[in-house]
Amino acid sequence: MNFIMRAWRYVTRRKAKTVLLMITFFLIGNLVILGLGISQAADNAKILTRQSMRAAVRYEVDYNAYYNWVNTLEDEDEINDAYTHYPRLNAESAGKIAEDPRVRAVSFMNTQIVYSSGFDHVPVGNEANRGMNTWIDEEGNEQVWQEPDLMLYAVRFPELIEIVEETWTISEGRFLNESDIDSARNSVLITKDLADLNGLRVGDEIHIDFSSTQDAKNMADAGLDTSGFGADLEIVGIYSTLAEVDPNSDRFQWMSAYESPKNIIVVPITACAEELLDESVIQQEYWRSETGIGEEIDTEAIRESLLTPSSVTYLLDDPLHVEEFVEDYEGKLDEYTILNANNDTFRKMARPLDTLSFFANIIVWIVVINAIVIISLVTALTLKTREYEIGVLLSMGVSKLKVVGQLFAELIIIAIAGFTLAVASGSVMAGKVGEAVLEYQTASEAQYEDGNEYGQTYYWAGDGNYFTEVSQEQLLSEYHVRVSPKLIAEIYILGTGVVLLAIVIPSFMIMRLNPKQILLEQN
Repeated sequence: MNFIMRAWRYVTRRKAKTVLLMITFFLIGNLVILGLGISQAADNAKILTRQSMRAAVRYEVDYNAYYNWVNTLEDEDEINDAYTHYPRLNAESAGKIAEDPRVRAVSFMNTQIVYSSGFDHVPVGNEANRGMNTWIDEEGNEQVWQEPDLMLYAVRFPELIEIVEETWTISEGRFLNESDIDSARNSVLITKDLADLNGLRVGDEIHIDFSSTQDAKNMADAGLDTSGFGADLEIVGIYSTLAEVDPNSDRFQWMSAYESPKNIIVVPITACAEELLDESVIQQEYWRSETGIGEEIDTEAIRESLLTPSSVTYLLDDPLHVEEFVEDYEGKLDEYTILNANNDTFRKMARPLDTLSFFANIIVWIVVINAIVIISLVTALTLKTREYEIGVLLSMGVSKLKVVGQLFAELIIIAIAGFTLAVASGSVMAGKVGEAVLEYQTASEAQYEDGNEYGQTYYWAGDGNYFTEVSQEQLLSEYHVRVSPKLIAEIYILGTGVVLLAIVIPSFMIMRLNPKQILLEQN
């Protein structure tokens, strides 16, 4: 290890050169700290925000892509056919995705708005604002419009996201199980508020209607059999929900009763399909007789439609698995269907951080490349003044590798000192510079916003929005530039790499030296 001692003596003896190189490494270290610090802070902010969000992925129809395709059509028949036969979710594909080991729960449901019969819905609290839905017909009779008041979740899998996350907890009885679904049993879950309002208990039966009283009367008057309309359901469980109606929301004044989480009932999708099948056939018959239009009635197609989900949302085991999960199933889905992890919204919010990270990484690479070039040139140029020293060492039997090792050790000693000083100064200014750069970048991004708040997606009340709503302010609040132990380790590792690469050119020069020739030339 004598070459290390020689390196130390040389560094302490050549103070001017040592100081200049140390300043070089100090400046390099500060720029690298700023670049890596900003990049890591941006990445950490996105990770922390993603971890705070529900790990939800929604299987849905990509209507934007579909309508863009429809707009390219010119044939009238093709356009009409496109608007008649919308793309639909594939129940089989949805079921296969649900088997993925990363999936904790899946809300696979076909939602319907239905009518309570013989019992009351839970009031929303806005009834005084909405008024009465009445009008006078042509004959002078007062007519009352019957509004749907219950939201029916017809589910394929009993372990819903609400159950796994315990926003729904059982108060009496049980949740649905696989037996209910496989046997198409007319089981139903109702909320505790609905049960308490109507004095209902587990084992009681409730009746719901899929068609309004007036629609059923019209069909009966047309000679159609409506005696089997609706469904009798046995209450197997009563659950409490943490969800509440927000009286401060924009929709509250006009919110319908079925939009209240207190009026959600849950049944097996198989039972719902069986109960609705005949009624749906009769409804189509009535529609054709009234309008004279419509396709030939296909009972099996109607059954398949009733078993096809209108909404599928997967809850994963880790928010950080979301993007990987979506990528794994890209290209395996039917045309115009996608897995939506709310990534577009997240990416738009994170755009200032991504821009910062991109430029910070470019700066780091520019600094590193320049550092390698500069240190290589300085070391190569100083070799000329050290040829006699190197010739003496080689003539004494010191190997060329050890001479190269001495040069490497000299640079490492200086680099460690320079980077240590850079860590001390970088710790002070990294946070302030990082915050200032983010503030400038955020202000610049604001000039290019298109007015649509991060491409916000809107959902029908029955689908349920399982995505966690976060704002850009929340995301940026997680951005903090810090000189962490990990960052310090990366700086020293990067510095070692710079020195290794910087010593390559001088190493070739040393390998070509002949000790005898050197000493003769010096004399």
